[in-house]
Amino acid sequence: MIITIAAALLAGQADTSVTERTEPVEMRLYREDGENRWAAGEWGGRWAGRGTAMNIMNVRRRNRASMELEFTGPGFEEEPVMLQCSGGESETEFLWITWERSELAYTCVAQSGDTRLDLALQDSGGLFGRARNERAGETRHEGETVRFETQRLSGVGFPSGRVPGYVIRTVDGEEIGGMDYRMMRPLLYLPHEGEPHREIALITAVALATFMDPANMN
Repeated sequence: MIITIAAALLAGQADTSVTERTEPVEMRLYREDGENRWAAGEWGGRWAGRGTAMNIMNVRRRNRASMELEFTGPGFEEEPVMLQCSGGESETEFLWITWERSELAYTCVAQSGDTRLDLALQDSGGLFGRARNERAGETRHEGETVRFETQRLSGVGFPSGRVPGYVIRTVDGEEIGGMDYRMMRPLLYLPHEGEPHREIALITAVALATFMDPANMN
């Protein structure tokens, strides 16, 4: 009987979208008192980011992104978390031969050293092709680990080359949250208050929402 009930609960969860099982929180970026700031529900903080793109006659291409991201609010009362993020990609092509390539990689590390996010190209048919919107990675924070990968959470899918959003999972594969870029403001999907992984899911979703992904900047 217990096994039957547990199986039914798991089946019901599998049939429910992660967007329906989590708390949607809209995120906004704005400027206040001469500082760039972000806000999502009860959380917020300062941010400073930069993205650069170079294309020399379609032979040499390079994209770089950097971000400083502060987290304040519930869970960060004693000490805000400050992430330092950087990464990018490059490619050199001549006479239809690609002879130098640095695939996409992006890393965020906290000043305290106990929080880290790593993102990389997951499965691409070409660094600058339409399949470039596949990314995956992992976040570690205060003894917890979650993984994330590209996934569309809303809208109609078509081959635009853009990254639509991400789903966040535990290491056991349970979907616990996500981030949807949308057209204007990103929408974060977080575990409800009192549920596990809420803090690490927030850090992951905000870091992904502010990542100046080359696929979305072009």
